[in-house]
Amino acid sequence: METVEFFPIEVERTSWDVSREILTDIRHKVFVEEQHVPVDEEIDEHDTKAIHWLAYGPNDLPMATSRMLSDGYIGRMAVLKEYRERGVGSALMRKMIRYAVREGMEYIFLNAQIKAIPFYEGFGFTAQGDPFLDAGIPHKTMTLNLSPYRDNSPQPILKEIAEEERQRKSIEGVDNFSDQAVMLVNRAHREVRIFSHRLEPAMYSNSQFCDAIYAFATSHPLARVRILVKDILSVVSHSNLLHDLCLRLPSRIQIRKLQTKESCLHTEFMLVDRAGILYKQEPERFVGYVVEYSPLEAVELVNEFDTLWEQGELDPELRRLHI
Repeated sequence: METVEFFPIEVERTSWDVSREILTDIRHKVFVEEQHVPVDEEIDEHDTKAIHWLAYGPNDLPMATSRMLSDGYIGRMAVLKEYRERGVGSALMRKMIRYAVREGMEYIFLNAQIKAIPFYEGFGFTAQGDPFLDAGIPHKTMTLNLSPYRDNSPQPILKEIAEEERQRKSIEGVDNFSDQAVMLVNRAHREVRIFSHRLEPAMYSNSQFCDAIYAFATSHPLARVRILVKDILSVVSHSNLLHDLCLRLPSRIQIRKLQTKESCLHTEFMLVDRAGILYKQEPERFVGYVVEYSPLEAVELVNEFDTLWEQGELDPELRRLHI
């Protein structure tokens, strides 16, 4: 079982003139040595004019690269084998999307290897047309419309926090918990954290909650859902719509198994944007409270969650969808 630890990723924008040696080395290892792309096809006339990105890991070691042409075409995305499935490709993609938005591009596009299509779908790309061969490898063209991510697109109007939103409301019963969970997710802008014993299907596997999670996770390149579960076997051995979403959107929705030798005082809770809290107080009964805006308490729970998250494990059973 793999232990998932904190893994630093730094992404910087660069140019061919400045970083040619590093860019060439990474791409040669991935495309030429692994995928057997001809050397004379790997380097082309676009490299000198393209914008390039490099991802660095621990000890400033280069791990991955990608490039974007002036028309928004993304290509040459390569992650060294030893750094895959650690969020490196996702970090690169987020940087490129943010850059394209700032530059006022209407859309960006790429030719994705067939096996990588689910990865790009997680960022909102849609596949178009029939498959084709590029350097002998099956690909499909994919496009991402950037209009939903623009700063000048319609944004929620910030309103003064009402006193009612600051009040802690007692709730009881799984149906009430489920309704309040949907309410909080619909309020979320960037972060949803779920700490759960086994992702109770009646609460987390209903279509209304999962539709809200999907809408949130695909609403913005930076939107993230993190789920920490005690009994992971119960989740993977039964049908669960939220788990299915994790498999469909692995770069947006992540799930880990709680792994700590210390006793955990919490039973179950959900946090949104370091402000909203849904808290289950009893292990065997759905009894607890909800508060829409309680930043001081929420930040304390966020810090506890993040500490446990860094100690968490990505269970092999959760890797059923290979990207």
